[in-house]
Amino acid sequence: MKMLGQVVALLLFVTLSGLVHAVTPPDPLNKANCVASPWTDASGNTITVDQKFGDGAAAVTRCLAKPKGTRVVYQFNKFCEDAACTKVYAVGNILNHVRDLEVTHGVPAGEYQMMVIVHSGGWKAILDPAKAHPNAADNVFADQIKALIATPGVKVMFCQNTANSNKVRLSHMIDGVGFVTSGVSALADLQRVGYRYVQP
Repeated sequence: MKMLGQVVALLLFVTLSGLVHAVTPPDPLNKANCVASPWTDASGNTITVDQKFGDGAAAVTRCLAKPKGTRVVYQFNKFCEDAACTKVYAVGNILNHVRDLEVTHGVPAGEYQMMVIVHSGGWKAILDPAKAHPNAADNVFADQIKALIATPGVKVMFCQNTANSNKVRLSHMIDGVGFVTSGVSALADLQRVGYRYVQP
C-alpha cells in the first residue's frame, strides 16, 4: 500500500511537472497585440518602431494587454495646453489614444468608447466661432474640436452648470457636442459604470 502511494505521488509529480513546463509564461510586453506601426517618415510612408526609435526599440516596447473594450473618460477642464495658448488642451492626447487603439492595436472604432467631459475652464472649446456667442471668436481651436467630434468612438459632452455660468446655449455650440447635467458628477458616474479616468 505504501509502495502504491509512492508510485501515485511520483506519477502526479511527473504529470504536474510536465504541465508546468508545457505552459508558456505570458508575455509581459503583449507583443502579439501590436499589429502595426503608427509611425511614418517625412513622405508619409509607414516605418517600423525600430526605424523610428533605433534598433531594438520594438523588442522593448510594451503593447496594450486588453485594447478591445477600452472605456475611458477624459476630463477637459482647461482651454489651452500652454501659457501662450498655441495648443488646445487634451485633444492631442485623445487623438493619440485613438491612433494607438486603431492603428497600433487594430481595434475598430466600435470596440472602444471615449467620453470627453468639457467643463470649467475648458468651456470655450465647445463654442462654434460661426455662431452668436460673445466669446465664440475666442475658439481658435474649433477645427480640432470638430475633428475630435468626427472621430467614431469619441463623444464630447459639455457640463450644463458651466453652460449656465457662461450663458452658453445649444445653438452656440459646435454641432455634435452633447450635454451632461454636471461635469464632475458625470466624471464620477462614468467611472462607476466602468470607464477609466484620464486627466491629460
